[in-house]
Amino acid sequence: MRCGLKIIAVCALAVLSAGCAPKQGAGAPAPTPSAGPSQVLDLYKQLARCVRAHGVPGFPDPVVNPQTGKVDFGPGTPKPSASVLNACKSIIDRLPPSEKNRSVTAAELVKLRQLARCMRDNGLRDWPDPDAQGDFPLPKRLVDLGKKGIRTQLDACRPYFPSHGISIKQPAGSNG
Repeated sequence: MRCGLKIIAVCALAVLSAGCAPKQGAGAPAPTPSAGPSQVLDLYKQLARCVRAHGVPGFPDPVVNPQTGKVDFGPGTPKPSASVLNACKSIIDRLPPSEKNRSVTAAELVKLRQLARCMRDNGLRDWPDPDAQGDFPLPKRLVDLGKKGIRTQLDACRPYFPSHGISIKQPAGSNG
């Protein structure tokens, strides 16, 4: 999943249900459209703990990107499966609408395509172009390499990384 903005957008999918955060009253948790930066960061920390508790033990804690002021999970963060996101829906539902509806701009998509070309030019011939949402649907072979396995390419292509990072999609049929 793309780190930073895109992972947040992925985590905020509206197709999710159930949750692992305490429920607020008898109804669904209330959205927090006016949540401040520290409240948003706290919600993402809760989300990270929930994702780890539901089968993604290496999922990182979020940080605030000093360049953008936005919450970021770091490059190479894997996209949690729908079932994991479903288990964390009560937390996702409390994110402000602006966090749930982030989308990739045309300029960001151009930069992501340049990144993909750079990764291929630096030895990862099967690195895909991003999809329309800006996610990189990596083949299982590349996912299995992990961040350490592609460190050289990541370093070489750093100039093409968007400030909010990249989103890596799990391969089709993955249970991650």
